[in-house]
Amino acid sequence: TYFKSLYNIQVFGICEDAFPIQQNYLIKEEESIGKGANAVISFVHNYFSLHGLGETKLVIHADNCAGQNKNNAMIMYLVWRVASGLHSQITYSFMVAGHTKFSPDGFFGLLKLKLQRSEVDNLDDLVEVIEKLTIRGFNKVQTIYDKNKNRVVHFYNWTEFLSKYFKSIPNILQYHHFILHKDNIGKVEVKKKIDENTQTINIMKSNKIIGFLQEIFPKGLSNERK
Repeated sequence: TYFKSLYNIQVFGICEDAFPIQQNYLIKEEESIGKGANAVISFVHNYFSLHGLGETKLVIHADNCAGQNKNNAMIMYLVWRVASGLHSQITYSFMVAGHTKFSPDGFFGLLKLKLQRSEVDNLDDLVEVIEKLTIRGFNKVQTIYDKNKNRVVHFYNWTEFLSKYFKSIPNILQYHHFILHKDNIGKVEVKKKIDENTQTINIMKSNKIIGFLQEIFPKGLSNERK
């Protein structure tokens, strides 16, 4: 007896509202390292590397993750970017729970509707569906490997690396706005509401950030999935 199970492809979207264009990262089942903080930060880091415009100031809106660890890891990563001179200022805002409707939701909504009317048998089919979602081509695709089979998206152990130099923000889920600035390296201005006064929290453990990131490699498909 043989049973068929669906082949999984993860989709992670980053929308640039100024254009607007959404880069959709497509991760095949055997290429995935999961959906944790290391994966999310690796996608964001890759986006800045491949699709950044040399911007120095950023305003980022994101879903409010259920877990404090993932939220703290992302804040640490953004502090690291400012400390490394990659940006001069970053404002990072979590959407209010229950009101998480923003640009990526609109793009994903279009994708769900299109998939219901499309036959998708492999990654190439999914790429075609996404790239044809809108007439003006607002949806783009970023795969782990390029057409020449060169790996262009790498995963790193960001949580282990960042925890050496930064501390977690206590009770981070109560805050919705975080401001990082080059003049206050390692310090995070936090707000519960956009119109209230800020509180400054120092999350820096050490003034020197040294060492290298450890790359994480996917385990691939299990024998059962193959």
